[in-house]
Amino acid sequence: MAVLQLINVVIFLFEVFYSFSPSIWLIFAFVFWEGLLGGGAYVNTFYRMSKELPPNRKAFAISITAVSDSVGIALAGLVAIPTHNAICRLPGGR
Repeated sequence: MAVLQLINVVIFLFEVFYSFSPSIWLIFAFVFWEGLLGGGAYVNTFYRMSKELPPNRKAFAISITAVSDSVGIALAGLVAIPTHNAICRLPGGR
């Protein structure tokens, strides 16, 4: 799933710089696909932890993973703002 998410990043970066998409619906489809990949990776992580970890470590590991996920989302949001501004300052930026 991580490799498929990396492919999506490359596609979206090319879209940002070259605007090749003929329709916004194609972008919506890619965003939907990205959501499915992210959700699948999220669920798979928690499922594997619930099945593979010893019982005495399971609750702690799941808690740390949930907190780490939330912190990662918050940091991605903070990084997105200056990244968006930098892309918009590029020649031909929107």
